[in-house]
Amino acid sequence: MTLDLITPTDLKTKLKLQGVDESLLNDDSVLQDWINLKVDEIIELTGLAIKPVTRKEILRHFKSDLFETNIYPVTAVNSFKINNVELTSDDYVLDENSGIFYLNHGHNGMLVIEYVHCVSQEFVTSKIDPLIVDMLLYAFNDTNHENSKGNISSIHEMDTTINYDTSNSLGNRIYARLESLKKYGACSSKVKWL
Repeated sequence: MTLDLITPTDLKTKLKLQGVDESLLNDDSVLQDWINLKVDEIIELTGLAIKPVTRKEILRHFKSDLFETNIYPVTAVNSFKINNVELTSDDYVLDENSGIFYLNHGHNGMLVIEYVHCVSQEFVTSKIDPLIVDMLLYAFNDTNHENSKGNISSIHEMDTTINYDTSNSLGNRIYARLESLKKYGACSSKVKWL
């Protein structure tokens, strides 16, 4: 499973609309490198599985008709064995979003599962792609927009001065979105209390 990230063409269009100098956007291969770099930064900062990750779990003494993966969502099952007997999708119902396998009947023995964990395409389109655009806009707009990095602004008219709260700056919004994604990533793994 490969997720479709924003393309260099779409990125170029969005950045041009935000006033980024077109001469910085001529080479699609460089734009693709920027996209890949920002995806890697987001993964490193948030722990999200934007690229598919294969996981393996082993339970030596499994005894149940329900199994919960430690990480979710589950996007594919490569192998699911109990006592070296391969289970097929006919043997269970999978709730992908929660990583819960509802087995058709109870099993007892050693469970070995290998599965793929990754965020959804909808998540990439709605959360990751806009973040990539904003991160690159922030990088390209050092000098073009005074408030893009949180400079304090004020207006002075006659005897009145109004100072703008810049907590709404692009840099702060990016930071807030990354923090929110960290929480999402933390929610995609289960804590099991002993």
